[in-house]
Amino acid sequence: MANESLRQQLAWLYELQEHDRELLSFHKQLQTIPKQIAQLEASVTKYKVEITAKTEELGEIEKNLRSLNAKLEMNEVQKEKYRNEQRTVTTNKEYAALENQIEFLDKQDGETEEEILELMEMVDQYQDELTELESKAVSEDQKTAERTKAYREEQKNLKANIEQKMEQRKEYFPKIEKDLSTQYQRWMEKRKSDFVALGRNGTCGSCRLTIQPQNLKEAQKYEKLVYCTSCKRLLYVEPESSDIPYP
Repeated sequence: MANESLRQQLAWLYELQEHDRELLSFHKQLQTIPKQIAQLEASVTKYKVEITAKTEELGEIEKNLRSLNAKLEMNEVQKEKYRNEQRTVTTNKEYAALENQIEFLDKQDGETEEEILELMEMVDQYQDELTELESKAVSEDQKTAERTKAYREEQKNLKANIEQKMEQRKEYFPKIEKDLSTQYQRWMEKRKSDFVALGRNGTCGSCRLTIQPQNLKEAQKYEKLVYCTSCKRLLYVEPESSDIPYP
């Protein structure tokens, strides 16, 4: 490797990989924020939809209530007309016929009044439910506003961190041999997983399988690139000497 030992190249490549792992984590967190905000807004919208539906239902009940009251008023006018006619009729038959009409309207009024009472109870119930829904909607709206503000701040910080990390990332490439950095980037683009696998106690840190003895000896010499025969990742193994820096 040009200008640097292979061990140092592997160390920098591993640092780059850890750097990219953190960068990827920031990107993933950033991608979740719009969905989280949308979920918050959906909870508020849910209450608003329920309030609209409940208000429309209440409006229909009140409309029916007005119609029934109007029916009572019309019947009262009609009954008064029949009473006036009773004062002018000359036969018992005519008088009885008018009395029957009045009794029919009285019976009808009794049924209507029962309907009115039922509807009035429904109005009270719907108004109570609307009051409760509106209170919950206000509370949810306040909570959503606060949490959305926090998410926006987190979003801002993540973007700043990503921008900083992207700038820091550029510092690694002049240090790392081009062929090695190309291998790394191709692997990451294709596999979306770690390219460099740490090797400790004779075990590959990625696939957790034992590194073949010959491969382990070659890797510890840092004279050439050595790959895990199982997972095909580039091995960065623990040096034989504890004096040599290692992650």
